[in-house]
Amino acid sequence: MALEFLSKVWTALLCLPVVGAILEKLRLFFGDADDQNILSLFAVLARYRNTDFASFLRSHHEALQKGHETGDYVPGVCNYYRLMADLITLSSGPFWHFVPMTKGLSRKDCHDKFHHTMTDILGAKQGDEILEFGCGFGEIGRQVAKISGASVTGLTMADEEIVGGTERIKKAGLEKQCKMVQGNYHQQPFPDDHFDKVFGVYTLKYSAFLDKAISEAARILKPGGRFVSYEIILTDKYDKDNKQHRYYVSNISDSTCMPALWHAQAFRDAAEKAGLVAKEEVDLCAKPEEDPWYSCFERTGIFYLLTSNVVKSLIRFTELLRILPKSFTEFYDECLVHPTTDFVLAGRAGIVTGSVMMVWEKPA
Repeated sequence: MALEFLSKVWTALLCLPVVGAILEKLRLFFGDADDQNILSLFAVLARYRNTDFASFLRSHHEALQKGHETGDYVPGVCNYYRLMADLITLSSGPFWHFVPMTKGLSRKDCHDKFHHTMTDILGAKQGDEILEFGCGFGEIGRQVAKISGASVTGLTMADEEIVGGTERIKKAGLEKQCKMVQGNYHQQPFPDDHFDKVFGVYTLKYSAFLDKAISEAARILKPGGRFVSYEIILTDKYDKDNKQHRYYVSNISDSTCMPALWHAQAFRDAAEKAGLVAKEEVDLCAKPEEDPWYSCFERTGIFYLLTSNVVKSLIRFTELLRILPKSFTEFYDECLVHPTTDFVLAGRAGIVTGSVMMVWEKPA
């Protein structure tokens, strides 16, 4: 009986490339390649079976420790996304940020709705020069460009995102409207008063120097121009003396190698210090037809899959049998279970929000 079991395990090991191809086809058959799909987890297991997770985690922990000591989290963020950029795209599609989950709409449709909302709030129009800083692969900027006809520059530090973003621009036929530039948003590689609009989505959470980041955004913005920030932030319900609150929030930061999340008031103070004038602050989930920003994980069942002790035990067992690579269990818990489950639990507790749009203008 034991020999038969080992034989089946060995056969499965040999057939993993075939299994991976089958899982990829099933994932596409049962869901959209550009959206979250519960089968994506299994596609991840197959595709990353030969990855050196032990080395990745070692470099991740070293970079995080250095970030805590120096306040410079840039190397850690770059290291994190060297592995995670493609993995997140595989599991969640091109849109990594949270948006209100409108009742009756798919997640993909909700993101499309968000792109129109962002375009409207920016006031983007043909002839505008717009910057999306910390843009990743520049997905949102390309959508704003398509909707408005504006020209959009994407700023990112990661080599992989410059290459990937440029490829996506060409694929979309937007070479005349969009481009990627490599640089750090704490030291913007652009002259003063250069852009009509500037926006960032889920990027200032990686900054340990919020005043500097927002002052740079204000510097390159033309007088009369608009700055829009959409971030994951702490709410007034967060209690630093609450052990459970600290646990959720620290997991969100440490899992992604970024500094502690900023409170909404820190953004308001930094913008005022930079000479920007507050115009609007709106929670996009405030309307009754909108489900919470984190509910995308509940809709697809990913949250329940990641919190399943049966799945965790199965992953641990398959790593012991060397079907999954060494240290995958640790990676699974640290970088997949967290921060996904912490977003949901912190969102339910109301201590973290990911759906507030903050808008300022530079005095003319």
